[in-house]
Amino acid sequence: MVGTKYFEHCGKMTIENLTSQYRCVIDFKQNGYWGPTNVVSAITHDDKGEIIGQIEGKWDDQISQMLEASHFHILWKMNPFPKDAPESYGFTSYGITLNEVTSDLEGKLPPTDSRLRPDVRALENGQLDLAENEKVRIEGLQRERRVNGAERQPRWFEQVGDEWHYIGGYWESRTSSWKQNAVKPLW
Repeated sequence: MVGTKYFEHCGKMTIENLTSQYRCVIDFKQNGYWGPTNVVSAITHDDKGEIIGQIEGKWDDQISQMLEASHFHILWKMNPFPKDAPESYGFTSYGITLNEVTSDLEGKLPPTDSRLRPDVRALENGQLDLAENEKVRIEGLQRERRVNGAERQPRWFEQVGDEWHYIGGYWESRTSSWKQNAVKPLW
């Protein structure tokens, strides 16, 4: 493959509050050959299905709430990239922190949490050879489980059609330090 690689988000996504029945339908617009890119629009509905709000913008720039036809209130605006973005894989300041295991999370994450992957940790620490070796080791474990019919199934979510639903148990297992219903490591 040659040229710049990119990922284009397009299509609709619904976020629903199961308690209040409010929902927001977000439409990620498909990029055209000419014109703006990464455009999103969203409509928020109350529990009766009535439209109660609209949101528009670009997911990589800013998102605004439409108050009137020509009046918007900015809800979110992207911060500039950090100076060392190329060394941090082009992540934003926020993106860099997503994989961080802070002191308040130590000992509370299940052994399956992706933040604990040794290949990712080594990559973030600039240990490229170790990261590659760990990646190969983890992929070997995945292949071995698949061959032996021991592939892991999601524990706290179930797929219903094209959607994933939380079925409970995560917080209870976390309270018992993952001892209840032993959580087996993936790596």
